[in-house]
Amino acid sequence: MEEVREERKEKTGARHPAHQATLFLEGRLGEEGFHSPRLPRGLRAAVAGYALSQPEEHRGEGVFTLWPRTDEEGRLTEVQVALKLKRPMEGPELVVHGILLHADGRRFVVLVQPKSGEAFRLVLGRARGFTAFLEPRKAYRFEGALRGGRLLAERAFPLGKWVLARKGGRPLPEPIEGDRNPHLEGRRGKGAAPRRPRGAGRRPKGPPRPGPKAPEAPEGGAPPRGGEAEAGPGAGVAGPGGGGPWGPRPAPAPPQGAGDGPGGGRALLPGAEARGPGPLVAQGGAAPARVPEAARGAVVPRREPGGGGLGPRGP
Repeated sequence: MEEVREERKEKTGARHPAHQATLFLEGRLGEEGFHSPRLPRGLRAAVAGYALSQPEEHRGEGVFTLWPRTDEEGRLTEVQVALKLKRPMEGPELVVHGILLHADGRRFVVLVQPKSGEAFRLVLGRARGFTAFLEPRKAYRFEGALRGGRLLAERAFPLGKWVLARKGGRPLPEPIEGDRNPHLEGRRGKGAAPRRPRGAGRRPKGPPRPGPKAPEAPEGGAPPRGGEAEAGPGAGVAGPGGGGPWGPRPAPAPPQGAGDGPGGGRALLPGAEARGPGPLVAQGGAAPARVPEAARGAVVPRREPGGGGLGPRGP
């Protein structure tokens, strides 16, 4: 029940922890004022707090608590010397408790509401590498340092959780540093856990339907079944020594006795030529027809040059 009550206080901010902005620097406080090699030259340093009410106890050299003020770019413009530490400093050089009003890629704008005095704005620059996302209008504890005359935040904690841990009620929360905010994991926004990619969990689409198969060439280059050849360049046209797209076709053997002339010799027909002792073969691969016995030894008419008609072949 007590934890629920503390959570409610943290969310509503009804009783927020005391805000503060404290800078711890080495220096020397004397009658002429406060001096520190870490402060920018010409910076005004006023004396306040215990250093003003009890000057004898806080004069001299040591580590002092300063209350800083900045401009809109985070440059240190004024400090108030509060007191000198009695023990060596342990912890960060800069501590700021407040409500985050604005955050961008370069700076944090924090509203500090102390228990006594007026509220004021403090601007903290982002230290190199500190890119984590912080939620505006939430209370944080910032830790950092003074560098080059500017106040830089190096990491942060949720202020409510950090106060509960200091009281002993909870373990110290994880710091917000680098590019990670562990207190936003599982929630949308910068620094949160990565969102589920679009399309995740959908059923994968099935393989595409096969289209019509292209006709495959028969094995061995043989023509398709059915005795019909596919139409194509040179299909069904026999060239010299060829019989179509599947290679040369052998000429059919002539019938026995074809081309035998009188006395067992060979007769030459028009367009035929003798090629060795084998049977007569006409030009173009066609076999000659059988010569009738009645035509053996007959006079074969020939065409005269000049387009004349056919006449008997002379001696």
